[in-house]
Amino acid sequence: MDKQRILKEAQIIASKYSFWMVSGDISHLYGYVYKSGEEQYELEIKFGSDFPTNPPEFIFHEKVRLLLGDITLDTILNWYENMKVIEIVDELKLKIEQKLNTSHVESDNLEQDKYITPNMDLYPSDFESEQYLTPSYTNNNFFIDNQNEIIQETPNPEIENKNNNIPNNIITSSEGLFADSDIDSLKINTELGLIQQEFAFDHKEEGIANIIVYLTITLTKTFIININFSNYPNKPHLILPTEIKSLFQDPNQTLETLKNWKKKNPPHIIDILHELEKKLYSIKKIEAEVNIIAQEYQYKMIYGSISKLQVKLLTYGFKEYFLKIDLEPFPKLPIIELDQELQDIIWRPINELDSVKNWIENSSETIGVLREISWLIDKHSRINFEIDLLREHYQNINYDVLSNTIYVDMKGKMKSEDLTFEFKIELPKEYPLMIPKIIVVNEFDLETHEKIKNDLNVSFKDFYNDWSPNHYLVDLFNLISKKIFEVSVVACVICHKIECPSCNIRIAETEGDSCYIECPYCERPYHKHCWEQTIKSFGKCGFCLKSPPPSFY
Repeated sequence: MDKQRILKEAQIIASKYSFWMVSGDISHLYGYVYKSGEEQYELEIKFGSDFPTNPPEFIFHEKVRLLLGDITLDTILNWYENMKVIEIVDELKLKIEQKLNTSHVESDNLEQDKYITPNMDLYPSDFESEQYLTPSYTNNNFFIDNQNEIIQETPNPEIENKNNNIPNNIITSSEGLFADSDIDSLKINTELGLIQQEFAFDHKEEGIANIIVYLTITLTKTFIININFSNYPNKPHLILPTEIKSLFQDPNQTLETLKNWKKKNPPHIIDILHELEKKLYSIKKIEAEVNIIAQEYQYKMIYGSISKLQVKLLTYGFKEYFLKIDLEPFPKLPIIELDQELQDIIWRPINELDSVKNWIENSSETIGVLREISWLIDKHSRINFEIDLLREHYQNINYDVLSNTIYVDMKGKMKSEDLTFEFKIELPKEYPLMIPKIIVVNEFDLETHEKIKNDLNVSFKDFYNDWSPNHYLVDLFNLISKKIFEVSVVACVICHKIECPSCNIRIAETEGDSCYIECPYCERPYHKHCWEQTIKSFGKCGFCLKSPPPSFY
């Protein structure tokens, strides 16, 4: 679309005919080409993206269509790139005039049988007749080119008394449009002209200075602002849409233009729009921040606000948690609201989060705070999940939330006596990314028991070396259990029982029969029946995963 060409075409049309821009759009013109009595023959001209390669679209209103029927214009059919659009308008006007004149002559021929010689004395002299000439142009609109040149002509009093058939969304301006020429009206018209140069707006029915302005901030955000400056230079009245009221509260106090308004030397209405626009551009930052959050978390905007959203956090067991964020202060620290359940889970105030304490304006991102909260929730859920898993296998489990420590008692059957091992697991702040610390807290009297304790502590090194966040504490205690069985406990490595579940005979007895067998490779103790069932089902040792040689049976 050649906007400079369209501007020139619009200037030429407006210099000869009564046309206006629709909603401040230079590529959409509305007006009329001929007026007879109270009848106006109206049309719209829409310049497409292919102009001037192709002619603009002409939309003929009802009176034109009723008069001319199916309209065919030679200038449109024979259009070429260097033609002027006004040539199409001129041809349309000529067709209207011809049709009206033909209808008038036919009507006269039907009603009159003879000609009447006019009395020339009834007409003014040549000198006086000039005052009765009606110009074919008017100044009901103006168009501004790159040099801010305003094309104006002598006002047409006939046009000034136009009827009310012009649509509400037509934007009109300049002094020629209004009959009232007092100074306040001229000021209002000047303000309208300034606004029209930068913003699209519509008039409301209540008055020419009561307008709706469209502020487009982003590709998806256009705000409708109602400004009534009918009493200009008195302070105008603003009505803001609900979604941005929270940003401005009382605009008379939050907008410097209104706060410092002086009737004797008032700012322009467009200054208010500029300040609004500048403040609303912060929405771009908020929108970008929301887009970053959307890449990792599900959210929904809170109704009636452009800065508040509810974020969903999904954790272990697919349990959902929700929190509210207000990004209005961004790039300063956003406002985050947690319900009581979430506060209990993270076990600290929001202002004690590392991401909050280390917030840097214009550098930090809200998603950093969300990640830390989500991590704390995950950690809490992960620990609860692990404790529930441990309790499925071991009875004496205690968790101290404040110290983030788990206490586990594990009983082992020694060859000569029962022995309880007490374990303390300290979970680091970064668990499960960081390895938990495991301590055997028993103080044994017997040297053999102390040796077992030391052997267990040494075995933890293997667990540390293999640790990853995908491991669980139950894996650790399975390892501990196996180690206890290895160094001290005579129990089956499959059923972990002393007595065989099939024959009820102990795995090892000092006297009498025993239900006992060892893997030929790893020498782990089995009940004979447990071994047979394992080989039959699995074909391998359940511990070292090696198949026994045929000669072993």
